[in-house]
Amino acid sequence: MSQTPKPPPAPMTLGQQLVGAGLLSADELETALAHKKQHGLRLGQALVELGFVTAEQVAAALRDQGKLSCVILTPGIVDPQVAHRLGEETSRNLCALAINEVAGVTTVAMEDPADVYSLDELSRLLKTKVMAVFSEASRIQHTIDAVFSEQAQLQESDLDDIASLAELSEVDLDGEPSTLDLEEEDTDLDGPVVNIIQAILKEAFEAEASDIHLEPRESTFVVRFRVDGSMYERMTLKKLWARPCIARIKVLSNLDIAQRRLPQDGRTQVMIQNRRVDLRVSTMPTLLGEGAVIRILDGGRGVQDLSALGLREEQERTMREMCQGSDGVVLAVGPTGSGKTTTLYAMLSALNRPDTKVITLEDPVENQIETICQINCDVKAGLTFSRGLRSVLRQDPDVILVGEIRDPETAEICVSAALTGHMVLSTLHTIGAAETITRMKEMGVEHFLLADSLRGICAQRLVRKVCPVCRDVAEVEDSTRKSLGIAPDVELYHGQGCSECNETGYKGRRGIYEILAMTPRLSEALRRGKDVNYIREMARENGMRTLREEGVRLVEAGQTTVAEVIANTPNVVES
Repeated sequence: MSQTPKPPPAPMTLGQQLVGAGLLSADELETALAHKKQHGLRLGQALVELGFVTAEQVAAALRDQGKLSCVILTPGIVDPQVAHRLGEETSRNLCALAINEVAGVTTVAMEDPADVYSLDELSRLLKTKVMAVFSEASRIQHTIDAVFSEQAQLQESDLDDIASLAELSEVDLDGEPSTLDLEEEDTDLDGPVVNIIQAILKEAFEAEASDIHLEPRESTFVVRFRVDGSMYERMTLKKLWARPCIARIKVLSNLDIAQRRLPQDGRTQVMIQNRRVDLRVSTMPTLLGEGAVIRILDGGRGVQDLSALGLREEQERTMREMCQGSDGVVLAVGPTGSGKTTTLYAMLSALNRPDTKVITLEDPVENQIETICQINCDVKAGLTFSRGLRSVLRQDPDVILVGEIRDPETAEICVSAALTGHMVLSTLHTIGAAETITRMKEMGVEHFLLADSLRGICAQRLVRKVCPVCRDVAEVEDSTRKSLGIAPDVELYHGQGCSECNETGYKGRRGIYEILAMTPRLSEALRRGKDVNYIREMARENGMRTLREEGVRLVEAGQTTVAEVIANTPNVVES
């Protein structure tokens, strides 16, 4: 006959737990219970008020009981933006501090998390659900002092740091224009932080910066722009600006503002001067604090046509012929940041017609075009280029743009798609046009399949242009001229450096292109498995000029410098 199971023992009360731990005597417990009843306190409050135990000992006992979530409160775990929404006065009155907000729930440290009246008031003030956690009253008050003292320093002493940005206004981030008014006293931290981020974004866009770097240093917070491929420091703020500025960037890009220990990636769109600008945001914890890099994508500047790339007339004609067929693979190749995506979209603009179905697979989509179907690849979700490409082929496309060929599987599917009647555009990281064929072979694509599917390759680089304001004649050594094939009597130029070009001597960039168009002879050589040197020389006989040769042409025309061409183009030895 089965026995009835015994019920589990009743959990120990707080008083019993403290007595059992030897922290409290039975007589002290009786005194505390009477004090609690007389003054309407909770037992833990009564014990601490009478001095029988410390607040830390009560917190440890509650944590052991598992009745309450407890937190060791320090200023470092508090998000100032969230704490500010509750305000200093309310925080002190309720002995409660808002720590952070995640997914619409605000975590609040309280001395008494079971106080339902205070919880209701906190939820009303914060306009979110509230999750209460226990912390000692002394820790709450100490952290309130630290957080709001830091905030006061930001409000009172640092507006001078952004005075140079006062003229930058009307940056639309949230649907309404906002201006930076330094004449009006602003006691709200949100205002200056929002305005400084708005101003930085607008100035970076107007300077045609590709990236904004927000970098914490030992005692400062530095903002740098990457313009024309080179970094320069735009402004230096006090270190106190770092956390609220990074938090604002996270809010804009829907990132977790409470997570500061792991990298995060996000994206957003803003309106600057009535133009849509796409931003890609990456945050990173560093030894000196959290930093961020904002990539300014081309969405706000529009998609260029082939005629706007700076191609020679012959090159433009060749590029258009490469895109005219109904099938084949066309590749734009070069290192990161060489303008490959811009070239692909320029080719796409030539192919995007009302009678054509165009689908793109990108990571991420950099230019949104209403008339084509664009797909964001997401490796974490399992949507890779290869997997997405297999699905795209079932969507009856005429033209497919694949952001990058990263693996043998993607390369194989691209070639197969081209052989089955699709035009495929993609990019690859190689140093030159002829070298791309070798790279594709290394990825497992058979040379006879390449011979049948490849229509052309555009290798490219970006070089900085000589600043027209400070342009001057440059002295170049005879040995350098000779190695580049530049005649001694050709005048060469450089920039001396001025305020217009941030003392760099360069203003703007332009592309140089090495275009290899497949011909019947080249296809036959590829089918026979000829090496890269043979392919290159045959392409040159067909009119291709190498990147170095194209760069020298720009040097002789006074558009760029010898140093830029040597640094950015491979030195291919002629056979």
